[in-house]
Amino acid sequence: MKRIFLYLAVVFSLALGPQSGAQSAKPDYGPEVQPSARRPVVYVMPNALANPGSNEGSQVVVDSAHTGKEPQVAMIYQELQHRKECQGFSENMIKEKADYFLLLQHGGGRGNRWAVSNKAGEVIASGQSVKLGSSVKDACLAMMKNWQARSAAQ
Repeated sequence: MKRIFLYLAVVFSLALGPQSGAQSAKPDYGPEVQPSARRPVVYVMPNALANPGSNEGSQVVVDSAHTGKEPQVAMIYQELQHRKECQGFSENMIKEKADYFLLLQHGGGRGNRWAVSNKAGEVIASGQSVKLGSSVKDACLAMMKNWQARSAAQ
């Protein structure tokens, strides 16, 4: 009887051995994504900030021309997630992780104005359109063009 229990214990431990032992520090989620193949990260700025890419003074409002209305940050993130032109991007609400900063301001009855900067704060594109979705689409096209040019240069 003891032999049977010993035999079952050995078989059972061999069957569960790799799973019951210490797990590796890095879980296996599939093939590794090469840094050059990673998706660019977009951060939607709630208002115009001085030094959007740095930690110092990044909460200083330079110009917030949303005429008393709250910025439509959540709607902009929603547009980024649903527009086919923006599918190559990863949206993030932590600005330190961003490759691009998108500022989109509602201009009252004059449409929307947008600007995109890189991590260094250099404006790479700007524009204006009547619809919010068109502004987000145009910004995504500008960011993707810049990302592809950066990837080709590297």
